[in-house]
Amino acid sequence: MKWITVILTLITCSSIASAQPAELDQDVFAKRRTAFMEKLVAGAIAILPSRPVCRRNPDVNYPYRQESNFYYLSGYEEPKAVLLLDPSAEKNRYVMFVRERSAWSETWTGLRSGTEGAMMTFRADTALAYKDLQNYLKSLDPAKRAIYYPFGINAETDTLVERMIGDAEITKNSIHNPRPLLSDLRLIKNEGDWVSGFQKAINISAAAHMEAFRAIEPGMYEYQIQAVFEYIYRINGSPRNAYPCIIASGPNALILHYDKNMRHTEEDDLVLMDCGAEFGYYAADITRTVPVSGRFTREQREIYEIVLAAQKAGLAIIKPDITLGDVSAVIDSVLAEGVIRLGLLTDKNDLHLFTLHGYSHWLGMDVHDVGAYKKNNKDVLLQPGMVFTVEPGLYFRSDTFEALRQRITDNEKMQAISLRIPQYLNIGIRIEDDILVTEDGCRNLTEAVPREIDDIEAIMAEDPEFINIK
Repeated sequence: MKWITVILTLITCSSIASAQPAELDQDVFAKRRTAFMEKLVAGAIAILPSRPVCRRNPDVNYPYRQESNFYYLSGYEEPKAVLLLDPSAEKNRYVMFVRERSAWSETWTGLRSGTEGAMMTFRADTALAYKDLQNYLKSLDPAKRAIYYPFGINAETDTLVERMIGDAEITKNSIHNPRPLLSDLRLIKNEGDWVSGFQKAINISAAAHMEAFRAIEPGMYEYQIQAVFEYIYRINGSPRNAYPCIIASGPNALILHYDKNMRHTEEDDLVLMDCGAEFGYYAADITRTVPVSGRFTREQREIYEIVLAAQKAGLAIIKPDITLGDVSAVIDSVLAEGVIRLGLLTDKNDLHLFTLHGYSHWLGMDVHDVGAYKKNNKDVLLQPGMVFTVEPGLYFRSDTFEALRQRITDNEKMQAISLRIPQYLNIGIRIEDDILVTEDGCRNLTEAVPREIDDIEAIMAEDPEFINIK
């Protein structure tokens, strides 16, 4: 069986090149802090907490990942930390509160940066022990100085800030939310984002998709396909998935965020794989839908070609100063024409019954990244440096056809559609790529993963490889 060959290849391969992230470029984080502080109101102080450790069960924590905005400004990955940014200070504009060094704790969980490391490595002007945060906050006067703080990330620091507010006899409304300012900064990607690992996350994810193409065969369980993805991620330095793998075969492709990945695949199934790695705190997000047998059936091919044509049409118009709504309108038009042409729809206004979701979202440090879609009740215009997904899909569910029956009053038209339904029932197809807006158009960052039917079938006929990104 082909999947056994995959496992044997991976186990017996003896040459694994190192793919650990390069030493962090602290200039990147320094520039981000400067840009953020320039957006604060005069005299303001920003306080940003780390994400807390989350307990899974007694003596076991969930794997830790730093809060994205905290990492964006510091590169610091340890818990129990707070950043304080004071642009008007003469000396200590950037203060870190961190865990102290502890020989006992470090025996169990590894070395800590401590206050010295916070200054030497992470360039804090000064660093204090986390336990000193409460007293430091008491010295601030939020009645006289604006405070930026994001409630809802860390309950412990929320409490300390609320006490500070109470002591100053002002309301919680006097605290500004820093998230919109940081979202605006993160929305436009620049050299720092690519240096930090965005393209590497995409390259690793693309390699994993192509290896999955080669590995898939009837009889595999969805979790075995997931294992191919996650093996390629890890050997290439990705510490974690950008989000849980969606390996949705057969009718599971009709569940948009399916992640149980337990089904036994069958010969005539399609398998929808929505998977992306994280690298350097950046997420990739790629979806491909392929035939388990290695060859599309006629009906599968028909639906796939409609979705692919719609995605191509959307990509063709992307450039600065249009909106994601403009892209979606083009995609809707092509999808509707295709489904009507197949005799599965009579009114393009009913297309939403088959599409189920939007076609785009911002992409960056979070897979559904920060950034406004509307400002002043108007769609945000695309600008160079924005990165987002383009992901049309069609899903033919039994309940969708039942809803359609109730909307069509012409019995003859409904009878014609009913004759076509069984051929397409339970087909779910999505194609998703990561797109960068350029000065004069766009670039498909994930174009290395085949989308054309002939190319997919060709790569699925190949023997599995051991893919290592150089």
